[in-house]
Amino acid sequence: MGLAARGASTSHFSDPEMSLPISDDAVPGEAGISLAPLAGVLENFEHGIVLLASNSDRCFTNSAAERILLGDAERGVLEREMRSVSRAALTHRSGRPAEVEVATRDGRFRVRATLLPQKIRELRAGAVLITIRPAPSHLPTQASLMRRFGLTAREADMALLLAQGRRNREIAEALKISPHTARHHTENVLTKLDVHARSEVSRAIVNGFAASRP
Repeated sequence: MGLAARGASTSHFSDPEMSLPISDDAVPGEAGISLAPLAGVLENFEHGIVLLASNSDRCFTNSAAERILLGDAERGVLEREMRSVSRAALTHRSGRPAEVEVATRDGRFRVRATLLPQKIRELRAGAVLITIRPAPSHLPTQASLMRRFGLTAREADMALLLAQGRRNREIAEALKISPHTARHHTENVLTKLDVHARSEVSRAIVNGFAASRP
């Protein structure tokens, strides 16, 4: 159940790449936010989300992040970089995200860490929110995507924007189409690339072109 449906007041997380509702319905006498409703919100995000405690222990991983980590043969590299950017966010405490691009044998990812402004009630301390997105570098052209995967011109445009981690609302605005049409094109792109999640589009494109080279 969403936070708004529970009657909770909300505030917005300050990451410029997302708008995250956070419950303010704290138990009297206790400061901070509860992990359970926050985790319910984060599970709905289409890109990888991980919450790290101040000691770098994972306290939450959404399904998209699990797919990325379990599907990468060098997941240890990603986990090491997550801890590294988390420490940077905790050290500077300016509210500005720390970010790094990570290359593994299975893909290239943008790992971003932002210190949560509220404490996690169960941890009685701050936490760092990590986002994991496919890095948009070295993406092919629209025409090459059309030839390689049999995409239409509009689907190729969609694939490139999906590979950059754009959401349907942003894609609809960029391509001047309705959100409904953007969702329809997204489904077609996922089918033609033979992937199940938007977070897999960038890797599918890169791997597809690598496999086609003689």
